[in-house]
Amino acid sequence: MNFVTARTKVSRFIFYIATILLIVVVWRVQRAMDIAAIPPGAIISAAATTSSGPNQWQQMGLQAISDMNGLLITLATALLGGLGFLLSGGLGGHTRARHLWSALICAILVGVSIYFGYVGHLHVLWMIDNQNFDPQSLVYKLPSYSQFYALLLAVFFFADFAVHDLFEEKSDEH
Repeated sequence: MNFVTARTKVSRFIFYIATILLIVVVWRVQRAMDIAAIPPGAIISAAATTSSGPNQWQQMGLQAISDMNGLLITLATALLGGLGFLLSGGLGGHTRARHLWSALICAILVGVSIYFGYVGHLHVLWMIDNQNFDPQSLVYKLPSYSQFYALLLAVFFFADFAVHDLFEEKSDEH
């Protein structure tokens, strides 16, 4: 094994360790913020609504959730487009076979993110239909978190594919 190959393997290993650590840190910060904002067992609202429809805060919450869901789906679609651009040789190079597994994992995770975006949308529609909007409900939170973390992982596999594939292509030219 030559020096360039060993250096590439070490840099990929460091990249994956840093990715795992960053995802754990993001998850822990999000968890701590959730617990600080709404402690476990806290009652959000005990007042019953007297009107037949959702109040203004519930409407604003639904709009914010819908906008966030749409944004994540748009980002996932753009990531998939960028991946397709790089795979089709959009920068004039060719992709090495050993980098394709990163691209494949990225594409699968983007698909998972879009799927959970759809599931989250269906759960919001269910809440609207039942006129019982609760943004802290696990019915909404689990698909929402799954959508975000699948997209976050997809971004890191995309970065792995793009950086290592382009870096190796540049080093082959010299």
